[in-house]
Amino acid sequence: MSREGFLLEMCSGRAAWTVVPEHIDKIDLEMVTARIEAEGWTCTLRNRLCCTFSSDLANITLYPSGKLLVKSGDREVAATVAERHIQIWLA
Repeated sequence: MSREGFLLEMCSGRAAWTVVPEHIDKIDLEMVTARIEAEGWTCTLRNRLCCTFSSDLANITLYPSGKLLVKSGDREVAATVAERHIQIWLA
């Protein structure tokens, strides 16, 4: 397990990052969506396969597995979102 509790992987094309939480393989999508929205993110798509959100920081896609796609080419932005995901949204 990493110190942060997640793996941050760059996607092909270098325009996005995947956040893979360690030791989590399923989440309550509705509960986590509510937490993300409570922090000011706008949900732009909601279905059983994923939820997408937008903010001034980045666009993100949340999956029922707990994985999160951060659409930003900036690693620091992706790391900041990943830390919120692990420490707040999935807590």
